[in-house]
Amino acid sequence: MRNSLLLAAIVGTFAAPAAVMAEEAAEATSPHTITYNVGLTSNYIFRGTSQSGDRPAIQGGMDYSHSSGFYLGTWASSISWLADTGADGAGGDRAYNSSSMEWDLYGGYTAEIGETGITYDVGVLQYIYPGRRNSVSGSYNADTTEIYGGLSYKWVSAKYSWSPSKSAFGFEGRGASYIDLTLEVPFGESGYSAIAHVGRQEFGNGPNEYDYTDWKLGLSKAWDNGIVVGGYYTDTDADRQAFTYGPVFSGKENWTLFVQKTF
Repeated sequence: MRNSLLLAAIVGTFAAPAAVMAEEAAEATSPHTITYNVGLTSNYIFRGTSQSGDRPAIQGGMDYSHSSGFYLGTWASSISWLADTGADGAGGDRAYNSSSMEWDLYGGYTAEIGETGITYDVGVLQYIYPGRRNSVSGSYNADTTEIYGGLSYKWVSAKYSWSPSKSAFGFEGRGASYIDLTLEVPFGESGYSAIAHVGRQEFGNGPNEYDYTDWKLGLSKAWDNGIVVGGYYTDTDADRQAFTYGPVFSGKENWTLFVQKTF
């Protein structure tokens, strides 16, 4: 079996140029594009908080896009935050008795505004957290729907997400929102890019002690084979004592490394 796999790999290497040419020809005539991605991160950070309890997470997804600008996708990651105890992972309550996965479904439309170079993106994203919910006082279903709209121009992008759900990520507050401003600057043709981000999470009509701002600084390196490696520093001004259950604010999450491969 091992020799057969080695032979297949060698044959595949020599056949790769022909396969790439065939794929490029197909892409030139087909309006449909499907890509897959898989990744590993030392800590899954979402809006400044650890979703994996300061531990590594495995992630992956699939995206479909049409030349008209319409797209659909799904993505999943291992998590632990709903079953972690307390804001620092050491005390407090569990929002869920068991929950180990986040599953996202999304779809939308993106296009350029005339010939301005400005691109807009609108869509809907559904966060799903399978698991058995606990009866913690004040906790709610973590499943969350968000409607989003964004604009991007060259290196700068801004996005606003609003939730019609009666609760957001396990916290009370219909109309929760998140605004995101990101700057991603490539270093010529080197494949390196620097990223700077700031975001604001608010929980609608819920208790405002949960509202917070997060920020991130990072660096990544991309190769033509679809591999991206990077790292970033992130932090928040959240009132950690208010989060008696849910996301982790232990401080270890400040530095994160990741690797991703897109097919």
